Amino acid sequence: MVHVRGILLAFVVAVVAVTTYVVLEPIPEDVDSPWMLKIISKFLILSPYGMKALPTGLVDWLDERFRAHSRASEPRVPYRDAVFDRVPVRIFADEPAGEKTDKRPAIVFYHGGGFVSSSVDMHHSLTAMLARELNAVVVSVDYRLAPKYPFPAAIDDCTAATVWFLKHIGDFNVDPGRVAIMGDSAGGNLAAATAQRLTFDPEYRDLPRPKLQVLIVPCLQAFDFHTPSYQQNGKYNTLILRRITMATYWNKYLLGNKGDVTEAMVINNHTSAAAKSSPLVQKCLSRDLIPDEFKRPDYRAPSTDFGDDALYEEIKDVLLDPDYAPLMREDLRGLPEAYILTAEYDVLRDDGIMYAKRLEKAGVPVTWKHYKTGFHALFGNLIPSEVGKQGDKDFLQFALKKL
Repeated sequence: MVHVRGILLAFVVAVVAVTTYVVLEPIPEDVDSPWMLKIISKFLILSPYGMKALPTGLVDWLDERFRAHSRASEPRVPYRDAVFDRVPVRIFADEPAGEKTDKRPAIVFYHGGGFVSSSVDMHHSLTAMLARELNAVVVSVDYRLAPKYPFPAAIDDCTAATVWFLKHIGDFNVDPGRVAIMGDSAGGNLAAATAQRLTFDPEYRDLPRPKLQVLIVPCLQAFDFHTPSYQQNGKYNTLILRRITMATYWNKYLLGNKGDVTEAMVINNHTSAAAKSSPLVQKCLSRDLIPDEFKRPDYRAPSTDFGDDALYEEIKDVLLDPDYAPLMREDLRGLPEAYILTAEYDVLRDDGIMYAKRLEKAGVPVTWKHYKTGFHALFGNLIPSEVGKQGDKDFLQFALKKL
């Protein structure tokens, strides 16, 4: 009996300790849905370790149950799975063979997940919602994931699937002048990179030109992890993305399982002093692109007089490659019109801001929507919140006018 009481007491103490930790852990005062973020952020941090402790069969079963629930969340939208040039895709609102209706718009969608996770299943409710609300054909691309398939596997898959769709667009009763490419987080990176490939690679000059690029909380560069938004938000464990988390994702996309430069990335020691001061970096990642209102009083411009020259030499070709980091392309003239969504409490906020400002300077029409109480993953009701609902509503209103 004494032993049982001891176990119960230890359990109660543990529950109280964890609850106290969650209650007291700091979070920005005006962020939307703070308690939801606190709970979900703990799950995101702890879940990899908890899942590793479970039998493989149980993990697979839980994963399939989650995917099945996601697929069932939008039963009103018909869909089918297909393969476009070796790349698996999911097509929503695909018309029955022989049905004749007015040509519709289309969205080619690339899911987020840090290049290492997620799938068309996990974004099923979001892509189905877009198809339903916009009466559009939506092609959701199930690209290969790092670390097993590092760069450039993801962007190559997204490009291949998109090119195949554009070449066969007549088969889907889609208006070739009303196509958007879209992605969230890592998917925003892939949407921006695909837009650049389709615009600047002569191989694709005869294809229908995408009308819009839609970048939702995108990650667009892995050169500087001390932008104002990384400094402001990277310290919070209660937000969806931390600095160390994003650096880990970039590392896996860069090197797969062949190396780990995460710790160097976190302190900006993966680049050289000369590179930090180079004209290309000063233009593409200029702090002047970020309005002063986004630089908190405690913001400090990071030092540029240090770095690891040897490491930088090993990775610079990819680090500066616009296919990997779209912000590093020097000339952005001629790209499709952009819709860019950023959130105040997101380490990636300034990536989106810098790209929006540079696109504007290049003469590209830009609609930049910023949410002052927003956080990463606010879009598509992935994490239920009022700011997320507003983000969805604003984009749908924009897309209904533009597509």
